[in-house]
Parts: sequence; C-alpha cells; structure tokens
Amino acid sequence: MSLPLSSTREPAVSRPAPLPPTPTRPERRALGWLARPAPVRRALALGALLSAAAIACTGAAWIVAARLIAAGLLERALPAPADLLLVGALLLGRMALNAGREYLGARLAARMVRQWRSDLAAHALALGPAAGTDEDGTGTAGLLGLDRELTRLTPYYARYLPGAAHSALAFAGVAGLTLWLDPLSGGLLLVAGPLAVLLLALVGLATGAATERQWLAQTRLSARLLTLVRELPTLHAFGGTATYRDVLARSAEQQRGATLRVLRVAFLSGFVMDFAATLSTAVIAVWIGVRLFGGAAELAPTLAALMLVPEFFGPLRALGTDRHAALDAEPLAARLRALLSREAAPQGAATVAPGVPTLTLAGARAELGARMPGTLSTVLTPGTHAALRGPSGSGKTTLLQALRKHRPHGGGVAVNGAPLDTLEAAAWQSRVALVPQHPRLLAASLRDNLRLSRPGATDPEVWAALEATGLAGLARGLSSGLDTPLGEGGTWLSGGETARLALARALLSGADVILLDEVTAHLDATSEQAVYAAVSRSFAGRTVLLATHRDPPAGWPVLHLSGGGQA
Repeated sequence: MSLPLSSTREPAVSRPAPLPPTPTRPERRALGWLARPAPVRRALALGALLSAAAIACTGAAWIVAARLIAAGLLERALPAPADLLLVGALLLGRMALNAGREYLGARLAARMVRQWRSDLAAHALALGPAAGTDEDGTGTAGLLGLDRELTRLTPYYARYLPGAAHSALAFAGVAGLTLWLDPLSGGLLLVAGPLAVLLLALVGLATGAATERQWLAQTRLSARLLTLVRELPTLHAFGGTATYRDVLARSAEQQRGATLRVLRVAFLSGFVMDFAATLSTAVIAVWIGVRLFGGAAELAPTLAALMLVPEFFGPLRALGTDRHAALDAEPLAARLRALLSREAAPQGAATVAPGVPTLTLAGARAELGARMPGTLSTVLTPGTHAALRGPSGSGKTTLLQALRKHRPHGGGVAVNGAPLDTLEAAAWQSRVALVPQHPRLLAASLRDNLRLSRPGATDPEVWAALEATGLAGLARGLSSGLDTPLGEGGTWLSGGETARLALARALLSGADVILLDEVTAHLDATSEQAVYAAVSRSFAGRTVLLATHRDPPAGWPVLHLSGGGQA
C-alpha cells in the first residue's frame, strides 16, 4: 500500500510518486490556450459589442444629465420630460446591455466547462489504461480530481475574460470621452489609470504565489482522501486509522490556511483598487472645483467628466476582484493542457486478416518520458505463450499498453508484416485483450462483469469461459448463480478468483492476442499455479505475452527487455 502522505511525523510507509509540480510562470500561457477556441472568441466579440454599446449609453446619459443639472443651476430651468425620459431610457439600455453581457458570460462558462469535460473524457478514452497511469504519479486519482476541478474555470469564463474585454473598452472609451469633454480631467485619468493597474499587478504577484500554494494543498488533500478511503480496510486491519486520520486532519488544516491566505490577498487587491479609484476621483473633483471657482472651466462638460470617472474605474475594480479567478485557473489550465497534449498511439486505417497474427518486434520500447525504457526484439508466432521480464521501471506495462495501441511506441512493431501504427485502433483493440494487475470489477452481477468484453455473449458462452478458467464450480455454488452481485470491486472474491474472472472475461472477448500484466503478483504460489494452468488451458492456440517478475510457467520462453530501468 502506498499512501500520498507528507514527510512530517508520519508512519513509515512506502513513498508514493510525487505530486505534479506547481505550475511555473511560463506555464501560465495555458490561460491563453484556454481562450483560443472559436466559441470563446465569438462570445467575447459579441460581449465586446454589448460593452461598447453600454459605454456609449452611459456616456450619452451622463452628458445629457450634466447639461440638465447645469441648466437648472445656472439658468433656473426645469428639465423637460423628454430629456428625463431620454436619460432614463439610456440608463435602462445600459442595464439591459450589461445584463446581456453577463448572460453571455454565464452561457460561455457553462458551455466551455462542458466542452473541456467532454474533451477530457474523450482523450482519456483514447489513451485507455494510459490515462490512469500518469507520468507525474497522480494516476486515476489525478484524472478524476482534474475532472472535478473543471468547475473552477467557471469564474474565468463567466467573469474574468468578459471583464477584461469590458475594462479595455471602458479604459479607451471613457478616457477618450473625458478628454473630449475636459482635457485636463482626461489627462489625470490617463495618469491614474495605469498607476492603478500597476498596483493591481504588484498585488497579483502575491496572489499568484498564494494561489499556487493553495492549489498544491488542495491537490494533496484530494489525493490523500481518495487513497485513504480506498485503503481503509487495510488500515483497519493493521490498526492505522487513528494515525492517518491525524494526517488527513493536518492536510485539511494546511488547505484551509492556504485558502484563507488567497482570500486575504484577494481582498487586498479590492482595497487597493478602491483606494486608487477613490483618491483619483477626489483629486479630479478638487481640480474641477478649483477651476470652476476660478472661472477657467464650464460646468456642464466638467460635471459630465466627473460623472464619468466612476465608469472609468468601475470595470478596473471589478477586474481586480475577478483577477483571482484567472490565478485560480492557471494551475488547472496547465495540467489540463498537459493531459490533453499527451499523445495517443498513431491512428491508421489498415486491418489485419482473421486469425491469430504474427507479432514482430524490432527494438520495440515504450515511451517513458524521463526514464530509460528497455527494448525488445522478438517474433511471436501464432500460439506462442511467452513471459516478459525486465527490471522495475523498464517499461513492461507500458509496452503492453503500446501493443494494444494505447500509447505511442518506439522501435518497430509489425502485425503480419504491417506496422502497428498503420492499423485502425478500434479494430486492432478488438483483437487484443489486456488483463491488468488489478482488474476492475463493477458492483454488478457476475454475468454483467463477464460480458463487459462482449455484451452480446450468451449464457452458454459465459459458462464455457467459466469452465475453462476453473470458475464454474464457484459460479454454481452462488445463491443466484450468474445473477449474484459481486459487490464494489468484487470485495468477496479472493485474489485468485479475481484474476481468473479477468481471464474468463478476456477469453469471452474472443481476442487473438492476450496481454497479461503481473496477473499473479499478489497471489500465493498455489493460486499462481492455478492461474497459470487456466491461462495455458484457456488460451491454447492464441498468443499470450505475460509481464512478470516471478518465474514463468514451465516451458514458457522468457523474453528480456534489454537495458532500461529507473532514471
């Protein structure tokens, strides 16, 4: 059992693979990658049009209102009802346009989260078993956690991206309008605006570091919780629940502290923006007042310019508040891009003639990233049963996955003389069965678990597979026979029974090539020999390649991965 626990005052357990590193600054380009899809560009363009129209309505409303106020103060003239209706209509139009922009943002967020979840699921299915064995060590837990965290992209699409476009338009539009109304006030805005943005950027540096720490703490907590729940029976058996409960509590406290630090810095950014906006508005108001009392300015245009100042800083203030949404999305975007950029096996269109094929491997190797893979050169003629040996980390499992076109491979692999990369993936995978070290069993009946590989299999075919693998007696002894539920993960089956059930499933699939990955690693010697006997009996005439660290069945040739191992 390997538990992802920190190194401080923790029990001596085998250490897990490291968690994914915290994204660095250059990896934040992934945010731009998130914004590239065409639906995002279209929604942002439409939102920008609504923003521009809202800014125009706001400017027109305040100009008309300023003229009405100036006429009332200087000329004692009452505003005409038509003018009041015009101001009201402009303000209502602004509200409707802003509401439309927010609605577009919410729709965009829902659509993009759904799209990324669909892409993630499709790519995980294309990778097959490789999707649950990430090179960064997160495995299936990391993949499931990434899917759950996709909702963190909602504020980024709903508020931050539309807010950034709106802020840029407001900065240009309001500053230009203010310069036209009152050049001196507009000049002050052009000085105060960049200063406020600079202050926000400085605060954003601190926010980014805090967000990275919070993401790492949350990732660790998620992985630990998932692993502890999965290994709870073992912890109970060895009396380790109290110790690891304390470990989980410390992890939760670390995550809580990291989250509060992020919130504190986020609140600081809001304070900085409010302070900059308030101070700038006060300075412009005083400057306008001094010039009005000195007779160097007109009331209507300067009053309109003053009324536009909050419209200049308002979008910037909202963008500063939503900046943490982008910072929160950065690590997720980097991991999402890393997973979606992982290559599946090359796709082709060729097919293989019916019958057990001949596999030719010439320096074949798995792609192991930073590790050095072992290579294999051999010819597996139809009906060959062989064992694959190699040092730990040399790539035995990943080579089996590559042979089923779940991963790219190096070297040469040919099927009846045709390169593996030229074969159509689905057709080839239907001819190859991969039995992992820990077979997945559903909380369903025995029949349903067996028919996963071939849903249309009849009951006589199911019983034939059980008979061949030595499980028919067990099935007949069950209270409901084939309809007996196995429980989550087949909890009441022994290790040997689970292994033979996986073999029966592979046999029922009708595959011509059987790839076995350490299927007896967790069995005792007696159960191991029973499984080997079932393999030899059930798959006679088919090609079987068994990756193992143990002694293979008698008479099986042993193939060695040359070189490779831990980097």
